[in-house]
Formats: sequence, C-alpha cells, structure tokens
Amino acid sequence: MNDLLALLTDNRFMPHGHCYMWRPDLLWTNVIADGLITLSYITIPFTLIYFIHKRKDVPFDWMLAAFGVFILACGTSHVMEILTIWQPYYWLSALVKVITAIASVITAILLVRLVPAALKIPSPQQLARVNDELREAQAELVTTARRAGMAEIATNVLHNVGNVLNSVNVSAQVLYDKVHTSKGPGVAKVAQLMKEHPDDLGHFISSDPKGRALPDYLGKLAEALAVEQHSMIAELAQLTRRIDHIKEIVATQQSYAGNSSVLEPGSLRELVEDVVRICDVALVRHHITLVKEFSETPVMSLDKHKVLQILVNLINNAKQALDARDGQPSQITLRLKVVDDQRVRVEVEDNGEGIAAQNLPRLFEHGFTTRADGHGFGLHSCILAAHEMGGDLTVQSAGPGKGALFVLELPLASSQDQPQRAASG
Repeated sequence: MNDLLALLTDNRFMPHGHCYMWRPDLLWTNVIADGLITLSYITIPFTLIYFIHKRKDVPFDWMLAAFGVFILACGTSHVMEILTIWQPYYWLSALVKVITAIASVITAILLVRLVPAALKIPSPQQLARVNDELREAQAELVTTARRAGMAEIATNVLHNVGNVLNSVNVSAQVLYDKVHTSKGPGVAKVAQLMKEHPDDLGHFISSDPKGRALPDYLGKLAEALAVEQHSMIAELAQLTRRIDHIKEIVATQQSYAGNSSVLEPGSLRELVEDVVRICDVALVRHHITLVKEFSETPVMSLDKHKVLQILVNLINNAKQALDARDGQPSQITLRLKVVDDQRVRVEVEDNGEGIAAQNLPRLFEHGFTTRADGHGFGLHSCILAAHEMGGDLTVQSAGPGKGALFVLELPLASSQDQPQRAASG
C-alpha cells in the first residue's frame, strides 16, 4: 500500500505549472476554468440523485445513476488538473483518468442498450390504430345501447370521449416530433468510434483529440438524453391519463343509473390544472386566451373523472360559443375559489355569443340544444354528474352577444351521507 501511495504521489516529475512558465494569468485562468467545471460536474450527479429519489416512477433510473458516476469521475479529473499544477502527481492523475475512461465506456454501453427500449415508444401510426379501434368500439356501443333503450348513455360517451381523443392525437404528434428529433443516434456514433479502437481505447481516450473529446461529448449527450427522456415520459404519462380518462368516462356513464359517486381525497386545483392541460392546445389553435384566477383550496372529497368530464365539456362549449364570434378577441376565464366553509366553486366564463333569456331555464334539459349540429346531451350529462357528487351546476347570461357564465359548486366537507345525497340528486 505504501509503495502504491509513493508511486501515485511521485515527486520526481516536474509540476505542470512549469509548462505555464508560472504565468499568473495563464495559470489562474486554467485553475478557475477547471474549478467551475468541477463544481458543475459535482452538482449534476446530486441533481440526478435528487430527481431519482423524487420520481421513483421514472424508468431507466439505472441509466441516470450511470451518468452520475461518469460525470463525477469527469469532475475528479479536472480536480487533478488543478492539483498537478503545483504537485506532480501524474500517476494519480492517470489513475483518475483510467477510472473516468471505465465509467465512460460503461455509460456508453448502457446508452447503446437503452436505445432499443426508447425505440419501443409507440409511433403515431400505432396510436392512430388505437384511436380507430376506440372509434369502432364507440360505434358498437351506440348500436348496443340503442337496442337496449340506452341511447342517451351511448351518445354521452361519444360526446365526452371525442373531447379527450383530440388531446390523445395532440400527444401522439408531440411524441412523434420528440422521437424524430431524438439525440439517440449520437450514441451509435460514440459506439462506432470506440469500436474502431478496441486495442488502444485507453490511449485513444487520453491522447487522441477525438478520444479526449469523448467524455465531454458523452456528458452533453447524457444531459440531452435525460431531458429528452423526462419530456417523453411526462408526455406518455399525459397520454396514459387521457386514455384512462376515456375508459373512466365509459364506466362512469354506465354507472349513472342509481349508483353513487366514487369519492376520494384530492386537490381540486390540481384537477383544474389537468383540465387546462387537456384543453390548452385546442384553445391556442382557435386563438382563444385562457385566463386563470385560482385561489388555494383544501384537500376535499372528489370524483375526479366526473369533475374532469364536466369542466372539459364546459370549456368545449365556451370554445364553440367563441367560434361564432368574428373580429373580436376571444377569452375564457377559469376561476376557482372557496365560497364558504362548506362549498367550493369553479367558474367558466366566456365573452362569446351569449344565451337568450328564454333558453336559460331549458339549457340543462335532456335533448335541448340551440346548435344545428348539437344533440343536447352534454350539459344534461354534466348536471347529472354534479348532482351525483352532491353539488350543482348553474348558468348565467346577460343575453345574446354578452357571453355566459357556468358555475360548478361542490361540497367541501366530506360526510357519511354525501353518497346518499349524490345518489338522490
């Protein structure tokens, strides 16, 4: 052990500072640069560890750990660059570089193995086939429901699922764009470069200009792939939630006949934010400004899918009301606030075409609609869902051309008799 330590700290060599001729400007420029690089390289692994700790659902966490080890080794090599300016510990520096090279090779191999898994992300064509299958299932559901005298339920399913399918298609396009512009091919380039030097890989990495550039390139590639992977995982999570929502709409509609709501603790604000994410792309496409006025709300008992269904329908109706206007800025205001210690309110207000006074009392009736292509089931379905949760849904409008305000009120406090109230609503 003493012999190894003596070898690693051999003082017979000349300190690197002599190469700089001990010029303070050149010396300290290198020291400061290596110090900042070291600080960054030390920060990145701890950031990855924190991310893995907080997001236990993220796949390929072992890849992030490998990146962390590799980046930490790179940072240590820059520490040695500073040390050898004053102390000629070149054997110790060489050992650190060997460790860095090993970490680099392992990380590169793991990256190559990761590419096939990344390529398994469904393509837009596959998602389109899923959409086609869903549409076929909807058509079969309509036929079956009508035969059984349940046309209202089937039509509600089609109406609500159609809203979510738009978001599914948006997610499919986002994923296609991300995969199309992926940094993954860079891994193959690194692997090919390493295969060209099977017998002198260490010398290639430490001496050849291309090899010396590999650690820095792999570090940047690792960062880019980590960001890319996180983004795709988040989009896939959104896609999964939307597909799950489609299934929940079907199940919820089928359970309307006398069944009580399924209540669970949750944040209404987070749920409303999900609604915004679902509807945001469609609103931007129609040049509609969405204004959010959210107050903090306590954790409350929620049937999340019913609330989501109601709010998506209300925002979609507001969008249609704004489509009828020409030449004026279109805006939807979404408000969330606590009314008192028993109720919380979500408001959806638009500056669209408005509602005539004679139509207001009938707006939530089954089959009533003022649109040529409407069927009159959406708002009727929404008010049924609100009543099942022990809440209410109301509408206000000053008349044609003056917009409309829909108000969803839900109970704040959870009580044992709430399911009975919902079932009797």
